[in-house]
Amino acid sequence: MRLSLRKYFNLLLLVVLGIHTPLLAQDNLDIYLAIGQSNMAGRAVVQQDLEAPVDGAYVFTGTDWQPASNPMNIYSSVRKDSSMQRLSPAYGFVRKMKELYPEKHIGMVVNARGGFAIEEWMPGSHFFDEILKRARSASKYGKIRGIIWHQGESNAGAVEQYMAQLDTLVGALRDSLGLPRLAFVAGQLSEDKASRKAFNTMMLELPEKIPYTALVAGFGTATFDSTHFDSPSQILLGERYADKMKTLLDENTSSEHFAFGLITDVQYADAATAGKRNYRGTLTTLEQTIPFLNAYDLSFAVHLGDLIDRDFTSFDRPLAILDKSRAPFHHVWGNHDFSVADSLKQEVGKKLGNEMGYYAFEKGHLVFLVVNGMDISLEGHPEGSENYQKAASLMEELEAAGANNAKPWNGGIGDEQLRWLSQQVKDAEKAGKKVLVFCHYPLLPENGLHLLNSRQVIREVGHSPALVAWFSGHHHEGNYLQDETGLHHLTFQGMVEASSPALGAVVTVYPDKLIIHGIGHEAVRILKFR
Repeated sequence: MRLSLRKYFNLLLLVVLGIHTPLLAQDNLDIYLAIGQSNMAGRAVVQQDLEAPVDGAYVFTGTDWQPASNPMNIYSSVRKDSSMQRLSPAYGFVRKMKELYPEKHIGMVVNARGGFAIEEWMPGSHFFDEILKRARSASKYGKIRGIIWHQGESNAGAVEQYMAQLDTLVGALRDSLGLPRLAFVAGQLSEDKASRKAFNTMMLELPEKIPYTALVAGFGTATFDSTHFDSPSQILLGERYADKMKTLLDENTSSEHFAFGLITDVQYADAATAGKRNYRGTLTTLEQTIPFLNAYDLSFAVHLGDLIDRDFTSFDRPLAILDKSRAPFHHVWGNHDFSVADSLKQEVGKKLGNEMGYYAFEKGHLVFLVVNGMDISLEGHPEGSENYQKAASLMEELEAAGANNAKPWNGGIGDEQLRWLSQQVKDAEKAGKKVLVFCHYPLLPENGLHLLNSRQVIREVGHSPALVAWFSGHHHEGNYLQDETGLHHLTFQGMVEASSPALGAVVTVYPDKLIIHGIGHEAVRILKFR
């Protein structure tokens, strides 16, 4: 049966006149945003058994909260005519969420509009601004836990661009709300029109492409006009949204994962900009990056080398900014960190809180190895010292062999450290643990900025299934490749050449993968363990 005429008329009158019966203010709501186009707005008939409000659940009007009842999109600030607002997945979603979390009070911010493509939802658009305004107002009464999104009918003919657009939208919503791990669940379209199959196939990649996301399948659903889901299907989809949301929320609260922060190549100096290197301005970028790191509950953070460009006194200013981080920093040695007087080179490690240059520490099922790529280098040691002479000899050998990395700004790992590295990896493999290495220099690609003895290191440890990733700096443009053994080689972008206001990454560690949440122009990646 349809929504009763009397109830619909009364509800419409209240909306038109702006008259509400305000609820007592809730201050402990779990809040979810429901956005998208016509299927999220709801076009299905509200049957009689779906008229009742959901006990303990509310919908935001823009100023206060009303019992969660159909039509859920009636208070949308961007909706079409009120007579078009009917049953949407939001009702089935909130009803199922109450079953899953009976002790919770749940608030819904439903702000959908039919007939519009994803381009109309992008950052800076009216729709984007409206959902942010609604979300921020609603968040005074609780915490935003997730977003459900159903949209795509207007983009089914441009599937090649959609995932990148959705990535931008999700990232902008998370950044704007200050919730970098905000759960996001999207839904497939009806395949009553064959033209939508390519879109649904593309959407299967969502959880692999964008972290903390899930996809609701459209199988087993039906439409009444080849586009809009019928009433039973809207309830089914809403329940599927709730199940997927619970999975994401459980993952976010699981004790099996943790996160750490990463930045590299701050390379500060009190010197004028040279080319892309903004030696003074890099401190501003660093200042603006710290709040992004502090938005997470990080176990630790890592700077991958080159905190300064030159001069020992340069350390003080970036270190003072890093003191604002809630997470303690580990400092990897970089070549520019040793662009100081020979008499002060032995003081660099003390200044950075890493006197030996290499060490191991553990967290969860992962062993982290801080590796010293300045071990055998020209810049890392006083001229004439033993390791300086070893570096000079190695450079001669590499030059004779035509190696493109035989440069004074590169470094290598000495025999003693390599034995230590090999043993650490073997021990982890025996213990069933995984290993992640932090080194200023990459192993691959061989682009002239890689470790002097990278091939030797790869032969020694590269094939171990325990070693999952080698994280590096040095190459300011950044780089990524996965070699034939499955080892991830990820070089992070250098802050001194940042073109975004903030730059870095947060890495979330799961039992089977690493999720890289890029800050600024650093990319989002999912690195599965081999």
